[in-house]
This record gives sequence, structure tokens and C-alpha cells, in this order.
Amino acid sequence: MPELVACPHCDFLVDLPALAANQRALCPNCGHQLSRGNFHTQATVISMALSALIMLLSSLFYPFISFSNQGMTQTITLLDAAKILFNYQTPILGALLDLCIILLPFLLLVSHILMQLGILSALPQRAARSLLKFTISLTPWVMSEIFLIGVLISMVKIMAMADIAFGLSFWSFCLFVLLYIGCLYRINVANLWQQISDEQITDSQYHTTRAIEHELKACHMCNCLSQDDFCPRCHSPLHLRNPHSTQRVWAFLVTAIILYIPANLYPIMHTVVLSQDEPSTIVGGILILWKMGSYPIALIIFFASVVVPIAKIAVLATLCINVSSTRNFDQQQATQLYKITEFIGKWSMLDVFVVIILVALVQLGNIMSVLPGKGALFFAAMVVTSMLAAHAFDPRLIWDKKPKESNVFTR
Repeated sequence: MPELVACPHCDFLVDLPALAANQRALCPNCGHQLSRGNFHTQATVISMALSALIMLLSSLFYPFISFSNQGMTQTITLLDAAKILFNYQTPILGALLDLCIILLPFLLLVSHILMQLGILSALPQRAARSLLKFTISLTPWVMSEIFLIGVLISMVKIMAMADIAFGLSFWSFCLFVLLYIGCLYRINVANLWQQISDEQITDSQYHTTRAIEHELKACHMCNCLSQDDFCPRCHSPLHLRNPHSTQRVWAFLVTAIILYIPANLYPIMHTVVLSQDEPSTIVGGILILWKMGSYPIALIIFFASVVVPIAKIAVLATLCINVSSTRNFDQQQATQLYKITEFIGKWSMLDVFVVIILVALVQLGNIMSVLPGKGALFFAAMVVTSMLAAHAFDPRLIWDKKPKESNVFTR
């Protein structure tokens, strides 16, 4: 029997049928993908998750990258990077690296392996709900793929002045990232929730309307529909709309703007060559790369560190203004902008990871060393607050706006 679901982006009610392996279900109102066929077996997901876990652990204990200049060599492991940041009195950046690159992927992979093996059915419902909620909530904060791109950009920055050698851990980490992304793509979260409880609405009286018109509340965790105050499947609090959504978005956006100012004024890193300090801001580093002829890398960092943060703040601010005003706007376009903004938000962390790997690698005493600057800390905090702003916005508010009726009669 088809399951009734509400689109998380426009609140449109859709009867979701059973899907074949190569089928996807799209919202007929806004085009958002609601579900897809479960074309991967549990054995496939488990094997990929286990392989990714082995590659992650393998990347921690062997040489990651070696840096050689004037007969001096610096070799680091992945764990050394955070240790060096702690030594330079930047524990927040060190903790951020360990958390987003190592700890969270490890926990998520272990959780997914256990869930695919059927632990959700074996655990008490309360524990099973907590485990699945924990896994879903932490997934957006894993940034291993961004860190890998940051490593490659760092190598381009210093390849002209030193010899670089990639160790066994680097190649293990590359395989881990590929396997991790492939594993996440193959996981069907809806099926995991059904292992805990199969609560669903199948009443056809709600066809082609929006959930709010029937006071149906869609759970932000498991998408279950109910008129109760708590989700009958995962016990999360239910609301017709996220409470104080625009107010929380504005609070995060103002904080992000305040943090973005010192992030650009303070140096993001210091390059010390023969005891002479050469501070570099975000824009200054981009200009140096451009003058060196590294145009693609300069454009990537410019896009990730300048264009994306400013565009994200501007888009979210515009959305908040539009949903709070009486003027009309293109709801389809606004939804697409929000989806893009939410997806690319964490890629602004690229420049921070470039600084982290340079600080960890380039430590040759008085000859050459790279130190973290205050700007890196402010920039990392700005990225986190802008991500929180995107998560706080309720895109269903876009479709709550009813366009004004035109006075022009057409035949």
C-alpha cells in the first residue's frame, strides 16, 4: 500500500508507491527527490562500509606526506596534524580536524555496519531511535572529502619550493573517501526507520494538498506524518513549522557576518622564512597563487572562501526577507537556491584545511615554517555558524507564501 509522505521542501503530500530498483520518486510540486529504489543489498553496504573503515584506520598510522627542503625532511602522519595544531595553541582547529576527519567518519561507519546487520531490530526501541538519530544528525558534519581536496591544493602551493612525497596513508585515505561516499549513497534511511517502527499514513483523503492544511506535522528526523505533538516512530517533537526558524537564521547570519570581518582582516597563516614573518590573509593568499600562475587553484580557493560564504549569507538573508514580506517571488527558484546553498555550505572549510595541512607539514625550523593565524579560527567559526543558519531555515515557509491574485483577466 502506498505511503503518504510530505515533501520536506514544500510540504506537498504525495502517495509514495513501492519503487523498483532503478526508480526515483520526485515531488510533483517542487521536484525534490523523495525516495529511490533500494537497489543495493545489505551485503554491498556492509562490505563498502567495512572497507572504508579499514582504509580510515590504515591512514592513521603510516606516513601521510613528506616535505623536503635543503636537505631537511618533515614527515607527518594524519594524527600528527592535530597534535601540531595543539602545540601552536590552536586547539580548536586541532579538535575540528580530529572530529570532522577521523572521529565522526569512524563512528558513522561503525553505526552503519551495525544497523545493516540488524541491530535496530535487536535493540530496545528507545536505544534504536537514539542510534539512528545520532547517525543522521552527524552525517552533514563529516568533511573528509573537503580535507582531501585541501591536501591536494596545499601540495600545489608548496610543490615549487620543496620536494613532496605521498606516503601509504595518503593513498589509504583517498580510498577511504571514495568508499565512504559510495557507502552513504547506497544507504536507504527510510528502510532503517521501518526496522524500528512502520508507522505511516495511507488515507487517500489527503491527496494533492499540503500537510499543513490538514494539521499534519512531518517529522524532521524520519519524515513520519502525525497530528500529535511527538512523532509516533522516533519520538521527536513535532511542529507544523520549525519554531522561530527565521529568527534563528538571522541570529546565525549576523554572527557569521561579524566573524567574517576579522577572518579577512587577520592573517589566516604566517610563513616564516629565515626568521622573517610573511603573514597572509585569505585574499592575499589567493593573489599570491594567481601571480604564481596557479590559476585553477586560485579560482577554487576564491570560490570556496569568498564567493560561497558571501553568496550563502546573501541567499539565506533574501529567503528570510521574502518569507517574512508580502511581495511575490519565484518559489521554485527560491527552493533550488536553498538546496544549492545547503549542499555547498561546508566547502568553505577548504581554506581552513589548506592552512592546517601546511602548518602540520612545513616545519623546518629557522629555514621555513608555517604557523596558523587568527584569521583561520575566525573563518572556521564563520563556516560553522553559516552551516547552522542553513540547517535552521525551514524551506516549507517558501511555499506557505501564497502569490497575490492578479487583477488582469485572461481568456
